[in-house]
Amino acid sequence: MKCSVISIDLAKNIFQICVLDENRKVLFNKKVKRSELLHELRQFSPSLVVMEACYSSNPWGRRIEKLGHTVRLIPPFIVKPFVIGNKNDANDALAIAEASLRPNIRFVAVKSTEQQDIQSLQRINERMIKIRTDDVNQLRGLLAEYGVVVGLGIPTLLKAVPDILEDATNELTLAARSFILRIYRNIQRMSAQIDEVKTQLTDLIKDKAEYALLQSISGIGPVTSAALMASVGDAGAFKNGRQLAAWIGLTPKQYASGETNRMGKISKRGNSTLRKYLIHGARTVLNWCEKKDDVLSCWLQKLKVRMNGCKAVVALANKLARIIWSVLISKQPFDVSKACA
Repeated sequence: MKCSVISIDLAKNIFQICVLDENRKVLFNKKVKRSELLHELRQFSPSLVVMEACYSSNPWGRRIEKLGHTVRLIPPFIVKPFVIGNKNDANDALAIAEASLRPNIRFVAVKSTEQQDIQSLQRINERMIKIRTDDVNQLRGLLAEYGVVVGLGIPTLLKAVPDILEDATNELTLAARSFILRIYRNIQRMSAQIDEVKTQLTDLIKDKAEYALLQSISGIGPVTSAALMASVGDAGAFKNGRQLAAWIGLTPKQYASGETNRMGKISKRGNSTLRKYLIHGARTVLNWCEKKDDVLSCWLQKLKVRMNGCKAVVALANKLARIIWSVLISKQPFDVSKACA
């Protein structure tokens, strides 16, 4: 059977399939069981299959691509304005199909299993760091309640706790020493697991050509490089560096009507984790720019004079996104002499 677009509203067990013909008329819009989805798609000649970029969309996308179809994922916030009527699966599937036909829609690429491995390890690492931070803060607070104050830094805390537990002159009771020891061991165990995940992540990406290219950029370290490899994938999906910066959410919001044209704060769309890493990297580069005399550092020194420090950091993060696109497209290491050409 020939058609122009097949849209799928994903769910746990029952999926909704909406099929449009070459004239963009609905051929059918029906429910399909999870086990019957691939069989249903085999009845169609290679077509465009669109889904929302949500949980399970990547594995389904890879399976559907093996059938010969072209798979595109659409961010949910783009689909929402196209929903007409009540919120139900049929209207959602039709909205996905209609959204995919808009001329300026930018789709999300289906992630490979390798990209998902990298992203999963990063998410696990972030969560474990959060748990460790919570334990560290709780331990400091509990010690302070008994009159024991420890210096800043996790290593300082871990080094001090054994001596605190052995000190019989402080106010710690037997019960207090017991739960402080328990939290202390939790922090040690979590730190070891964090190191293991970081090692596994590094082993997974260290031999990739993109990893070495990204590492050549100022302010881009191993963590940011891994996040870029997992999230961006093919930089050729973006027309230019500005589109990548806009996708990350580092470009300003615009309000234009008639003769009025105002630029506001950054949009903060897209991957918040990637945006955070680029801003942290930009802040590090900005802090050290006055000790260097290369082209990029000279530009940053002038930038710091004419605008607020936070704005300068975001401006540099925006530029880093454009540099990243250029490096990935050209397959050439970063050349600082061309940074502000």
